[in-house]
Amino acid sequence: MKGVLLNSLLPYFAQVPALAALPDDARRHLDRISEQRQYRRRQVVHFPDQQGDCVYLLCGGRVKISRVSEQGREVTLQILEGPALFGEMGLVEGCDHYDLMAETLDDSLIAVLRGTELLADVKKCPAAVWELLKLMSDRRAEAEAQLADQIFLEVPKRVAKLLLRLHDTTSTVSRGSLLSKSKMTHQELANM
Repeated sequence: MKGVLLNSLLPYFAQVPALAALPDDARRHLDRISEQRQYRRRQVVHFPDQQGDCVYLLCGGRVKISRVSEQGREVTLQILEGPALFGEMGLVEGCDHYDLMAETLDDSLIAVLRGTELLADVKKCPAAVWELLKLMSDRRAEAEAQLADQIFLEVPKRVAKLLLRLHDTTSTVSRGSLLSKSKMTHQELANM
């Protein structure tokens, strides 16, 4: 994805349930008005407390979603691989700022969708609303499970569970051997 902008985002919309549920005309409208941006590795997409008026579609690359304390400590909540939506809480009324940080882990191509435009199309399509609710619910359940692991599991079990989760989400089978796409530092694993 390095250095390449796409002619159309429609193939990516088709792979994201909340966008795939939209009618064809709504997807074409969003395709026309969305802005594609290239991000370098380790570039921040949005900061906590930044105005939350956009929803992002990761088309290629990886993005880390994390929470950063006032003291600068960080906890990684998710690592997303494209295609995936993030920044979706900006669609919820009253959530006018992001509460999390999004940072690329690789060179990435990200489409920026104006929250008001996306919300106008989503409101007309109950199936898209349902898919967005499922996305938010799944992410909340994952965060709650991670919190429970932090409280109830000893460090070796937490590390083992994390490694299994990373394997399940970032590995591919090729010619009978597992090839991991993840390149993480010890600090990044600790943050998770």
